[in-house]
Amino acid sequence: MRGWRLLALLLSTTPLATLAAHGAWSGKSAGPQLSVGKQSYASQPLRPGSPLPPDAVIKSISWRIALLSPAPPGLEIKLCSVSACMTLDRLTGRQAAPVPFTPGETLRFLYAVNGQGQLRPPVQVVSNQVTVNYYWQ
Repeated sequence: MRGWRLLALLLSTTPLATLAAHGAWSGKSAGPQLSVGKQSYASQPLRPGSPLPPDAVIKSISWRIALLSPAPPGLEIKLCSVSACMTLDRLTGRQAAPVPFTPGETLRFLYAVNGQGQLRPPVQVVSNQVTVNYYWQ
């Protein structure tokens, strides 16, 4: 009986957010080679390996992009779903919620260089990785 009272007291004084379950999924792929300015290049799709709980909510998104050479001036990178994009201002970072995606959406990196003509040397994206952290009640 005493154990139940202690559990009831603990539950009544613990914020609901701490009772939420947490999860994450990560995806990584080789990136494209950018050879011409003013064109968009998409990465391979990145998606969770299994279905997520229907009430899952994104807590944060992290990304890491590796280039073969330094980033050229005018490199623009976005992380996109079918319905929305968010601009990434650096090659490695983390964005806490709110973000314009749901945790189970397929994501792609979109690359472009704001410049005309052939890129010399071409920009080789060695890898792009995303990690989606989420929670549910």
